[in-house]
Amino acid sequence: MASEESGKKSFTFTWKLENVSFCVQKTGAVIRSPSFVVDSVDQTKWYLGLYPRGKVDRNYIGFYLYRDADSKGAEKVEIRFQLELVANHVSAQDTFKYEFLKNLAYGTQIFEKREEVFVTKRSVFLPQDTLTARCKIWKSDGEMAEDMQCFARTRIGVQKRSFLWNVKNFSKLQSDGKITYRIKLSEKGSSLMSIDLYLIGDKISEQIIHFKLSLQDNTIKFSTLRLSLVDASGERVKCNQEEFWFDDTSKSKKFKFLFLKNKLMAMKSTYLPDDTLSMHWEWAFSKGIVSEDIEDVQHAMTCSESEFSNAESEFSLSNAQSVINKKIISLSDTLNDLKDLYEENFLCDVKLKTSTRVFNAHKIILSASSSVFKAMFSSDMKENNSNCVSIEDLSDDTINRMLVFIYTSNLEDLTWERALHLYSAADKYAILSLKNICSSYLKNNLSQSNACEVLLLSDIHTDGDLKSTVQNYLLKNIKDIIKSYGWKHLMETNAKIAAETLCLLHK
Repeated sequence: MASEESGKKSFTFTWKLENVSFCVQKTGAVIRSPSFVVDSVDQTKWYLGLYPRGKVDRNYIGFYLYRDADSKGAEKVEIRFQLELVANHVSAQDTFKYEFLKNLAYGTQIFEKREEVFVTKRSVFLPQDTLTARCKIWKSDGEMAEDMQCFARTRIGVQKRSFLWNVKNFSKLQSDGKITYRIKLSEKGSSLMSIDLYLIGDKISEQIIHFKLSLQDNTIKFSTLRLSLVDASGERVKCNQEEFWFDDTSKSKKFKFLFLKNKLMAMKSTYLPDDTLSMHWEWAFSKGIVSEDIEDVQHAMTCSESEFSNAESEFSLSNAQSVINKKIISLSDTLNDLKDLYEENFLCDVKLKTSTRVFNAHKIILSASSSVFKAMFSSDMKENNSNCVSIEDLSDDTINRMLVFIYTSNLEDLTWERALHLYSAADKYAILSLKNICSSYLKNNLSQSNACEVLLLSDIHTDGDLKSTVQNYLLKNIKDIIKSYGWKHLMETNAKIAAETLCLLHK
């Protein structure tokens, strides 16, 4: 169908699912995107449905397009559509033609192998643990009046805790005793969960180390655990890797430690220095979806030049200029005030923390510029409770320039490398004005040596406008570019998008 629909106008829905590894859905359960309306297809209403742990077979991700139960339009609506999981160098996609009734779905339960997405190709499918799903819709009969794009984002709330639990006098622990550890978000905060350690068995050789988990925070639906034994040299020996689901009927779980007591006692100098059992725990607690929204809808301009002309004639040039001057002065004063707040660290209530630096900021100002920060600070998430946002994938320079832009709307000394990094940061945190500026800079500074790099960037971030501009540039200079190293690298890393660009030559 791709060739059949090539060049036809379409509606494209792009959905970013953040912290996808911590979806609470078990096999057979679906997570759905925000609903969207396709005006060109009788104002019908739709949403995407993903089965992250499989619909029937847990080895495959299921992917479906649903027609909403309260959708407008005829009882039966036939469309052509494409489903895609977007990745860095590769993508999984399939195309369909189907006649939808209301509250009906169509897709496939074996869309892509779960291991491919979550393990072997995780770096390309799940950058920052974010899965990007895309659906492109065409009319079955006729053509849409214009291309449209809709962008949505869903965030899974995750709280992470890691700690070292030292069990002293371990050899004296008997089968009738237990030791308890309580997991808290902060030193004085309420408990998330308690862990009981106890032994089962009368003889040392048969004593199995058990753990019982008792959930105290009833908003937690799912959790993951990586448990390691810390030896005398401080090295971690990986033991258990577990997943736990909590529902209304089950707020406690049990599991066994990989090591038996007799094995630990037999290697006491290695595993029990000073008769102390040291365990390193890495927990992640998921509360399910904490925010979801439609972020942006982009479509072709429909107003005619005459309509703009008529609107413009309602204002005299002098009056308009007077209003503009007043607005500029007022805006300039406000931006200077915000800049002072940032530079003086006045009443800052949140920290953005990297491995080498801490940036102070204000939640309300970050929230006003970014829907991602807004969702983060308006829900019961780790970042909101701890007043600290850990950022490991952005450089100090990028974070600083991003913050300066948020506070002042200024972007000074922009270079090619800085534009690339700031573009990715702006997309991650949904700072649309910054993203647009960086996109314009990249478009205006395209060259034969960097165009392929930007084409890959536009595909990763599902930016159709940037992608179209780069492809047009490539086509105009294709004879020279196909001889370049950049094109060779593009062919090796993403042959699909290279072939797609070459196909445009024959349109």
